[in-house]
Amino acid sequence: MDIHVRRLALAAAFTVFSSPAILSSAWASPVTLNAVDQPGGAVLQEPVKWQVFALDSKGKEVPTPVAVGNQPVLKTDLPKGHYMLVAIRGTISIKQGLVVGSGAETRNIVVSAANATLKDKAGGIAAAAPAVVAQGAPATVSVTPQTQTAALANPAVVGSAKLTIGMIPNSGRGAITDPIAWKVFTYSKGVTENGQLVAEKTISSASFTLPAGSYVVRAQYKGTQSDLVIPLGAGQNYNYTINLYAGQAKLTAVKPTGPAREPVNWQIVRAKPGADGKYQLVTSSSEANPQLLLREGNYLVVGRIGDLWGMQPLTIKAGRVTSSRVKLKRGEGAPVVVASAS
Repeated sequence: MDIHVRRLALAAAFTVFSSPAILSSAWASPVTLNAVDQPGGAVLQEPVKWQVFALDSKGKEVPTPVAVGNQPVLKTDLPKGHYMLVAIRGTISIKQGLVVGSGAETRNIVVSAANATLKDKAGGIAAAAPAVVAQGAPATVSVTPQTQTAALANPAVVGSAKLTIGMIPNSGRGAITDPIAWKVFTYSKGVTENGQLVAEKTISSASFTLPAGSYVVRAQYKGTQSDLVIPLGAGQNYNYTINLYAGQAKLTAVKPTGPAREPVNWQIVRAKPGADGKYQLVTSSSEANPQLLLREGNYLVVGRIGDLWGMQPLTIKAGRVTSSRVKLKRGEGAPVVVASAS
């Protein structure tokens, strides 16, 4: 099998090696890992050693890393799936889960004592910081361990952990107050969907009390989806905020006779097609002039009315409204869109 090097960004500064086994999928997503000192902080200006390992169907690490790097920013392409990343900065070593979805991913990884692995009383690993997926949504994390005295005073929490989680659309914005669909799955294998659904709520900010262990928390909001791998230690409280890094797309269609005022079949797809030439659907709408919430990244917007169609590149920036005017025409060449990667 050929070895595919998907991306060599800043090649003079660092090199990314890609395993042929992990890149066999036609739906690899661009992944950018930024090493920071604290949530919301600037990218570090010092060397960071990266290693990214694939997890097999049993959740075990494949020994050979699928991507490595030696700079504070690591860029590579990875298929949808579960991984484990290691980031080393001097004497600090961070190891945490990484879930890659079907869209471009940009993650800020805290490589400092603020993201240090928690220890239990016996010195074993109790929990580590989480990983976030689904089209570029890093998490801002605040972990508040519960003291032994407090745990003894409240026996109900011994062996369990409390998780409180919310969401913001982008940096500088307040928490989303609309309902968000939250689902919690057990995490024991390399594929999120293989886990057992243990809890779900539809509310803006959700709280769950769960037995100690590892979970995947799925958040669905206005066509966007984020999956977080979260290890929970016994007797501890965890507070997470998902930053969608989202912007708005304002769409307008123009027919040969003038602006379209009737409903339009809108499809937002990934910017690059798969190996079969088909485009993967991100979200859709049937309104005449919708304003859609999208993760920061590059897309194509496709509009259709009857036998008329048009396509236009679309770049979304977090916190901004981007207008796209799509001219519709008759003729062949309309893209083939699939609902998900196969």
